[in-house]
Amino acid sequence: MAGRAPASYARAGPDVRRQAHGPRLHTRVWARRDRSYHRVGDVRLEHVAATSDMNCCVAGWQEGQPVAMILVKRPASLATAFAGVLSLLSVCVVPSAWSSGGARILFGGVTADLARSVYVTTPEGVRFEELTARRPYAASPAWSHGGESIAFEYSAGVLPNRIYVMDADGGNARRVTDGDGIYGDYGPAWSPRGDSVAFTSSREGSDRQGIYVVGLDGDNEVRISGLDTWAKWPSWRPAGDATVYASTRAGALDIHTMDSQGRHLTQLTNDRRWDMTPSWSPRGGTVAFASGGEADLTGDIYTVEADGSNRRRVTKHPSDDADPCWSPDGTQILFVSGRDGPQGLFIMDLDGRIVRRVMDGRFGYIEGSDWFDPDLPRSVSPLGRYATTWGWMKRLGARAR
Repeated sequence: MAGRAPASYARAGPDVRRQAHGPRLHTRVWARRDRSYHRVGDVRLEHVAATSDMNCCVAGWQEGQPVAMILVKRPASLATAFAGVLSLLSVCVVPSAWSSGGARILFGGVTADLARSVYVTTPEGVRFEELTARRPYAASPAWSHGGESIAFEYSAGVLPNRIYVMDADGGNARRVTDGDGIYGDYGPAWSPRGDSVAFTSSREGSDRQGIYVVGLDGDNEVRISGLDTWAKWPSWRPAGDATVYASTRAGALDIHTMDSQGRHLTQLTNDRRWDMTPSWSPRGGTVAFASGGEADLTGDIYTVEADGSNRRRVTKHPSDDADPCWSPDGTQILFVSGRDGPQGLFIMDLDGRIVRRVMDGRFGYIEGSDWFDPDLPRSVSPLGRYATTWGWMKRLGARAR
């Protein structure tokens, strides 16, 4: 794109021209060449400035403070200029930019030295930041519905795990569970109301693993799946009136739902495969899950409607595809796969078309992920917020039956 710079640049004066894009920290980068401005790409900063005495000069501000200044004299091409801008911005931008806006993906990453930690990145995989550097055995992170907090599992080097909650920048971590058992407590999922966390625990024994709910202060903890069934991986419906989970209550490991009082609602799958890690769409009508077993020893991603109809296979690959997670707008699915080398995160459309690999090969294994966008907050209906909340269910002490 070449020609005149946007009007907002011209108003800034002949030498310094800028364009502001508000709290999302998303800007267009323009470079001056041959007496015209060329748009060379987008950068996540509040402002960008181009000066007439340099081929390309980009400055970024966050909350009125400069966070990067890049001077590129006589670049061989506009693409070269923009590549230099991006490489320097990935180093210079301050960490607090994560809390200011833009879609973010959390994941548990295992590095070559087998250290487990929680990281945050963008859907494009532009930059990675470790959030649990002082807790090197952290995994399975989950965003709160407003994006201000993160729940995750953590162990001090050896099992069992415990559930912790921390701020979105990795600070103020506090433990909320204290379960025993060989695996402990793992796989947290926030309630839509944001006042409690559901998780899986082996405190009753590895063959009686079940789903529990606990308040953020560690109070009002209750098991919501019966002791006569093996249940794991809870995921709430956005309205807050039901949860989906995997259970052996019918023999095989299938996908089920239960209501806000722990009563069984629907068996969504019924086969001899292992159906695991269900994730409820933010639109509330569809569930994504991983399934494998029988002749197919590797897993693939499937979707099914909330009433058990229209089961559909989304991926079909020799590699193992696992742990689906919906995009905030419900139009894409994030999942784990080793299809082109080390295990990584991939984003695909609902027809199975791969959009991109989110990360490079620095991680050997991925343990859980979650996707949040402040422009698309996870809403809770009045029904979910005031009537059939998990807070009611905790006080009643109801169990799935």
